[in-house]
Amino acid sequence: MSKRKRQTSERRRSAVVIGASMAGLTAAAALASQFEQVLVLERDELPESAAHRRGVPQSKHAHGLQPGGVKALEDLFPGLVGELTDAGVPVGDLGADGSWTIGGSTLSRVELGLPGVGVTRPYLEHAVRTRVRALPNVELRDHVEVRGLLADDPTRVVGIDLANADGTTERLAADLVVDATGKVSKLPAWLSALGYEAPAEEAVHCKMAYLSRRWRLADSAAASELVTVITPAEQPHFGVMIRQEDGTHIVTLGGLLDSAPARTEDDYLDFAGALPLQRIADALVGATAVTELQPSHFPASRRRRYDKIAAFPAGLLAIGDAIASFNPMYGQGMTVAALEAVALRDMLVRGPLDARKFFGAAHRIEDVAWKISTGGDLRYDGVEGKRTPDMKLMNRYLDRLSRAARSDAVLARQFLRVAGFIDRPETFFRPSIVWRVIRGGSRAAAPQPSPAGSAAGSSGAQAPQINTAIASNPAATVIP
Repeated sequence: MSKRKRQTSERRRSAVVIGASMAGLTAAAALASQFEQVLVLERDELPESAAHRRGVPQSKHAHGLQPGGVKALEDLFPGLVGELTDAGVPVGDLGADGSWTIGGSTLSRVELGLPGVGVTRPYLEHAVRTRVRALPNVELRDHVEVRGLLADDPTRVVGIDLANADGTTERLAADLVVDATGKVSKLPAWLSALGYEAPAEEAVHCKMAYLSRRWRLADSAAASELVTVITPAEQPHFGVMIRQEDGTHIVTLGGLLDSAPARTEDDYLDFAGALPLQRIADALVGATAVTELQPSHFPASRRRRYDKIAAFPAGLLAIGDAIASFNPMYGQGMTVAALEAVALRDMLVRGPLDARKFFGAAHRIEDVAWKISTGGDLRYDGVEGKRTPDMKLMNRYLDRLSRAARSDAVLARQFLRVAGFIDRPETFFRPSIVWRVIRGGSRAAAPQPSPAGSAAGSSGAQAPQINTAIASNPAATVIP
């Protein structure tokens, strides 16, 4: 047996994933090819069909799966997109079949060659859960509460302590434990109990509030559109409309700093009409509501910096929202979790698992999402969080990029590829892209209003400053 083969199979008998969220399910798929047995434990009841469940309270709201997330899911579950399409889930080109209004600028409609999927969270989760259940070495158990970690010594986790619904307790051995319990993760406290430092936590208090409702549209042209996205401009308000698998459209409206519409149909419709673009409001004319108004609130984006911890026990990882959770307006959570799962699988294939290397890879994935979402939120004075010195400069540049992208299909395509987790943010600053931004900015229509707390649009004379900032910080804040 080769050295690589011995390393790859060493201590890979069993893995436990805590949480059957999208992060937990994708992690299970990543582990299944490398471990003899994978056990997924879920506190709630796991439905046999596409149904809402208590553990996913946001499932009644619009969910976005970015192109990078679609590719990651297809990598983990080959043929999944085809199965969804055959089942009636609308799939189209995210650029050609969608409308994107970014900070008041509607991007040029362009063929991306990248798939967009219009699907409810329960339906997508059910499809993925079905694929995971079909894996011969994976077991899903619900009604299980994990009470803590087991460790023979502080350097290695060797299993978990759990309680079943009937009150019985168990101690399960595992060569790897993966925490996929999301924002409510107890991992920092568990680490402290083992004598490790808890990770530093960063937060941006966006105070996002929103209302969602599903509609059957009367306008056939509007009904054929896969996705309509309107992000904040002068007011911190947003709207998104996505076609769903049953022919309805879900419309989520809301805003930062608790600025959602009141929970009445009149306020909801008035809110849609006050957005920078009337596309959603026009689509709702004559539409029939098929659900009640569903409110939700997201107080803050948070991330735990496991990548900065000096020491971490073997046999333990976290993934998805247990590492970082983002303002849901940007539709990043499922995509980040799936990309992290692919990174985990690829790391296992290459050799022994190193927690610090995995958290470094996970950070490079979530950091893009973090800068997109928190950078956009921190434009507004009332949002609490750390503002980096280069943020205003980056916002100015990207404001110009989005304005130029109204008529420049190349810039529109590049914007959507970065926002969709296909290209790295550094591609915004290729010389050919910078030149298009400068040229487009100088010929663009009069600047649109800047949101409160952000800088006004820049002129072409500032481009050298922008290039200097990029050279010193190539992963600088990206704002969609």
